[in-house]
Amino acid sequence: MSLLLESIVTNGLIFDVFGVFGLGVLALAALRLGAKSKSWGGSMMGYGAVALLAARVYILLAPHFVDMDFLHAIGPLGNALLLGLPPILLTFGLAGVVWGLWGHEKWLKEKY
Repeated sequence: MSLLLESIVTNGLIFDVFGVFGLGVLALAALRLGAKSKSWGGSMMGYGAVALLAARVYILLAPHFVDMDFLHAIGPLGNALLLGLPPILLTFGLAGVVWGLWGHEKWLKEKY
């Protein structure tokens, strides 16, 4: 296997790039759908996608700025928030996207 391909597979860079890009496109499309059709489901999908994108970016960037000095500086409450933030964002993000899809579909049925 070539060194470049092995590096991409090992580090997962290509998956991270496509994941962040895909979530950004989903957020923009959902927010545009909500603004264009005045559907609360589109807005909810957009909020969920933004929460998923924030969690993904946090997970990618946290190893680069969270070190022992940072953890000592923010204290035990900050440590608990750092530990709980990604699962909360991922949970609410997924719930927002699913609830938004359901709401937009319900809105379309009522409208037409």
